[in-house]
Amino acid sequence: MTRQIAIALGILLATLGITALACGTANANTIKAKVGEEFTITLESNRTTGYGWELAQSLDESIVKLISSSYKEPQDVRMVGQGGEQVWIFKAVGKGTTEISMKYVRSWEKDTPPAKTQEYKIVVK
Repeated sequence: MTRQIAIALGILLATLGITALACGTANANTIKAKVGEEFTITLESNRTTGYGWELAQSLDESIVKLISSSYKEPQDVRMVGQGGEQVWIFKAVGKGTTEISMKYVRSWEKDTPPAKTQEYKIVVK
């Protein structure tokens, strides 16, 4: 019985390791747009924790410009501290490929690594 539990535990840990690797590489998304089009990036966020999404690096404004960023409260507020969404609207302004990098941080914690990051490859034609 003990050997069977050890084997099952080993299989479980191996599966979790593979899942963690897959999640780590699934962080890159591609967004395709035409010049003049607007596109939206929506990210889960929870203001009650003090965290919020920010641009991790400057945009290549010859390809894409930020139009707006806003926080959307949850529609069903049954639980205190329930998270909402941050909605970012960008406009494709020039042909090319660039990246939008986002970080989920507490603005006052300057020397702390982000709790989450998200990258988007932007292709404008």
